[in-house]
Amino acid sequence: MSSHTPEGWDEVFRGHCLEADLVRAVLEARGLQVVDERLGPESVFSGLSFEQCRLFVRSMDGEVARQVLAERPQEGPDDWEASPVDDPS
Repeated sequence: MSSHTPEGWDEVFRGHCLEADLVRAVLEARGLQVVDERLGPESVFSGLSFEQCRLFVRSMDGEVARQVLAERPQEGPDDWEASPVDDPS
């Protein structure tokens, strides 16, 4: 398995494949072409939580993709605010 970035493409994400699928959907919704690479022998058992992926966009779209990813919330369940429906008051 190569860890080399293909010529003409920028790596914009590396992490768990489940998260990569969400990141890919966000980038594609913004009109960016995304290519993925599944890393390691775990690829045989697709979807496992330890499977790693890399996402690439065309080099000319790299900066836009990084800006889109910088906009996404980095919060976990403990950081969510209660919605008005869940608010007991």
